[in-house]
Amino acid sequence: MPRGIILKGIGSFYYVKIQNTNTVIECRARGRFRKDSIIPMVGDHVEVKLSEHDSLKGSIEAILPRATCLVRPPVANVDQVVTVLSVRSPEPNLL
Repeated sequence: MPRGIILKGIGSFYYVKIQNTNTVIECRARGRFRKDSIIPMVGDHVEVKLSEHDSLKGSIEAILPRATCLVRPPVANVDQVVTVLSVRSPEPNLL
């Protein structure tokens, strides 16, 4: 089963870049994730089952363990976060 990383999630559709290729496929998550209250997040490493009829569509079969997880914005497996703010204009509100 091919592995990939979720690049974008819109509604119940997830766009997964397959490892070692530049192919991005449109996927839907399996119903068992909803049953187990697991929500796929951007950055998740996943296993994908490709559709028999369309090579650019598939379904997410498994979500691999997450190294990190941020709630807002909802992303997984983040290695570095950078905060940017102004010094003068507009004046920062530190509260």
